[in-house]
Amino acid sequence: AFGIIWYFFWTWFTFEKPACHPTISQAELIYIENSIGPVSKTLPTLKTTPWKAMLTSTPVYAIIVANFCRSWTFYLLLLSQPMFFKEVLQLEVKQSGFLGALPHLLMTIVVPIGGYSADYLRRRDYLTTTGVRKLFNCGGFGMEAIFLLVVAYARNQVAILMGLILAVGFSGFAIS
Repeated sequence: AFGIIWYFFWTWFTFEKPACHPTISQAELIYIENSIGPVSKTLPTLKTTPWKAMLTSTPVYAIIVANFCRSWTFYLLLLSQPMFFKEVLQLEVKQSGFLGALPHLLMTIVVPIGGYSADYLRRRDYLTTTGVRKLFNCGGFGMEAIFLLVVAYARNQVAILMGLILAVGFSGFAIS
């Protein structure tokens, strides 16, 4: 229901570009357009898209493989988590509902922090865009893998839960 309401507000209050907005003042329009900078007037077409460069790019395949593996792990975890809580941790649905939400709550907090941190590192020229992507992608996935190993080998319920919460939380850096 919220998504439907959001959709109607979005279609009612958003416009293709600032110049199309019915109540924007000329001063606001000039300010926004100057802040954005030059914008390409032409959209890429199938013909102008660099297909060969994309299909022969090793970094493109690295990102595809990394994100495929991460998505596989994430959705497997998402689907198996209730059964894991019940069978391995002996938690009832009431307890597991709240505890199952904690990893995703942490990820929700980490994603914007990761995005802000990545932008900060790029803006200050501490790292290039490629360097930031490598750091956050590999760092996020790497920490997720380490904490999932903690989940796999820990024998203490608290260690397992903390490992799970931190694994999903750190994955937020990779998708920020």
